[in-house]
Amino acid sequence: MTATDQLHRAPRTDGALTRARRRPLGPIAILLFVVFIGVLIWTARPEDYTTLSIDNATEDGTRAVAQILRGQGVDVRQTATLSGARIADPASTTLVIADGEMLVDYQIEAIADYPGDLVLIRPGQALLDGLDTDLSVRASLDAGAQAARCDDPDATAAESVATLDSVLVGGERSGAVVCFPNADGGGAFAVLDGERRVSVLASWPIVTNEHLDAYGHAALSLRTLGRHESVVWYVGDVFDASTLTWEGSGGDGETPPSEVEANPDFLPPGTGPVLFVLGLTVAVAALWRARRFGRLVREPLPVEVRASEATRGRARLYRRARASGRAAAAMRARAALRMGRRLGLPRTSDRAATVAAIAHAARRDPRDVDRILYGEPPTSDGQLMSIIDELDTLEREVQRP
Repeated sequence: MTATDQLHRAPRTDGALTRARRRPLGPIAILLFVVFIGVLIWTARPEDYTTLSIDNATEDGTRAVAQILRGQGVDVRQTATLSGARIADPASTTLVIADGEMLVDYQIEAIADYPGDLVLIRPGQALLDGLDTDLSVRASLDAGAQAARCDDPDATAAESVATLDSVLVGGERSGAVVCFPNADGGGAFAVLDGERRVSVLASWPIVTNEHLDAYGHAALSLRTLGRHESVVWYVGDVFDASTLTWEGSGGDGETPPSEVEANPDFLPPGTGPVLFVLGLTVAVAALWRARRFGRLVREPLPVEVRASEATRGRARLYRRARASGRAAAAMRARAALRMGRRLGLPRTSDRAATVAAIAHAARRDPRDVDRILYGEPPTSDGQLMSIIDELDTLEREVQRP
């Protein structure tokens, strides 16, 4: 096939390749649409799998304790944001802060100002420090059941609980009563009584659906959470930037501040699912635009370039750049490689072994062979031609029977 024929065929080939590249767009668009719909359904489904959420019916949820409290006449309400708490009467409402490790400083300050009773489940050290409890959270290595060993009536009624996950250790100035101590020196539960009652449950699995029916877990949980007629439950959320609202927190002592004016949510509702969908879209687009794995496809060149023409062109470039030394080094290396293959030398042979073998085959002085193969680089075209002639002669002598 001539170069002219291939030039005529090139446009049709390019068109076919273009159509082939466009074919995956349809399936990819359909796949993205299906994934998008699936994510929307997944984020909109009523099931809740958040740890310590009262709507979570799985092992790490707290739906069971919430249902029991409601059966006893306690109004249990969960809020997705701190600003959505809107507690009408702090004196008759227990505020539950579950998983408080993600709270930031100004949120902790707002919780510290809350005048009603607090129950902290799985608190972070920053939250304990912000409430000035002088309690420290430590990991528990002893998961066995422990007796109350304190005077708190709720702990005494429970008799014994298991020290799961974490324990509390009181400091020198801490006025907290630490209950259910284990061999590690920490307790599963602590209480600070003053103008308000602050109950801290470091052994948070006690209130979960999985462990509520063991030992005295139910008694301790129900007595701690059901002291008042209303419970507002908040699970820490990294996307929640709002602060707490309650009756009188606006400063006039009569009406709670509006969520927008006093405690704005800097991230609108649904920000988490939207960010997830955007991240998934970027990942799919990156996979689509990345290297496609599959068999290699041979594409005909529009023109054919003969090997002799390529050699002449490369030689002209060497000559134009006056790279005689580089050209000589390339030819010497190729000549040595060809002769080494003919003599059965390995590719790892060093200079001395190569020179000795070629000199023996060509019946020449090794110093002469070393000069031809590894001598000084030429400085002119004439010296380059002399090296080429010597290399040709040496190869013929090696190939001579």
